[in-house]
Amino acid sequence: MRALIVEDEPQLMAFLSSLLTNAGLIADRTTTIDAALAALRSTPFDIVIVDRRLPDGDGLSIVKALNSAEPRPAFLVLTARDAKADVIEGLNTGADDYLVKPFEPEELLARLRVILRRRNPKRSLVITAGNLSLDLEGRSASVGSEMLDLRRREALILEALVQRVGRVVTRDVLIEAVYGFDDLIESNTLEAQISRLRRKLKEAGARVEITSLRGIGYMLRVSELAL
Repeated sequence: MRALIVEDEPQLMAFLSSLLTNAGLIADRTTTIDAALAALRSTPFDIVIVDRRLPDGDGLSIVKALNSAEPRPAFLVLTARDAKADVIEGLNTGADDYLVKPFEPEELLARLRVILRRRNPKRSLVITAGNLSLDLEGRSASVGSEMLDLRRREALILEALVQRVGRVVTRDVLIEAVYGFDDLIESNTLEAQISRLRRKLKEAGARVEITSLRGIGYMLRVSELAL
């Protein structure tokens, strides 16, 4: 999943980015309303965490601007403005939740999970392919009863492939699902990570395989032995 943080305080921005990244999300960052709107026009985000006091205005203007968008990301307002009238205004504007600073990190993560579950009530939190299971909420994967030891980006690649099992996933789609705006991507970075993921799946006895389609992308297939 991909999150956009709109916050102009550098230390808090860095903390939020680390918190979300460690929770398995791709975390992109902007500091102004204009930059956030530009990012939202170019990239699909699952959730936006936005401060109200930004250098170029009230962060609620971002929520207003996206109210008629389709698909529309979820919004969590994270701000020091704690008056009841401010909270009511934020929710009435279209925010999915409103959290006042200072906050507990685990509460923020819990609220994000609730928002995303509420917006996708029919979404299965565990996806299976052959004997491979992927827990989207717990950010873990297993083959049978054996847990896979995956790096963060390997897990993101696997999630993107499992969600589209049997279908081609282009290289551009994988890059968008795995890397943030600020990540430096060398020409063979994605291929090296997929190679490590293939090896781990094979060593664990997973009855799935990642096939390459030259010049197009990749596909996760359930092997014939699993049928």
